[in-house]
Amino acid sequence: MHLEEHIRGEVAVVTLSGELLDEEDGTVLEQKIISLTSDNINKIVFDFGKLNTINSQGLSALLTAVKSVRSKGGDIRIAGLDKHLENIFTKTRLVQIFDTYETVGRALASYSR
Repeated sequence: MHLEEHIRGEVAVVTLSGELLDEEDGTVLEQKIISLTSDNINKIVFDFGKLNTINSQGLSALLTAVKSVRSKGGDIRIAGLDKHLENIFTKTRLVQIFDTYETVGRALASYSR
């Protein structure tokens, strides 16, 4: 997995590409969340537009991330789920935990409401 970060105002957009599959990927994601929240950035959009697949370890890393960010008064939005990933989020009921958006723009706009 590869991460790319862009700050847009008070929101960090983190683009994930490749595969989110193992403990190492989870550690990288966790370190990114720690870095952002230590800089007082607790509004995050994960852009999954370039993510190919995710497994249970990757889903667990996402749950750990959202718990950490919410404990600091923030939230994580998910953007750009393809049909395969959307199906995984629906079956695992993660759509009840994460707000999902078709585009990063819509996810960003949701923070200004």
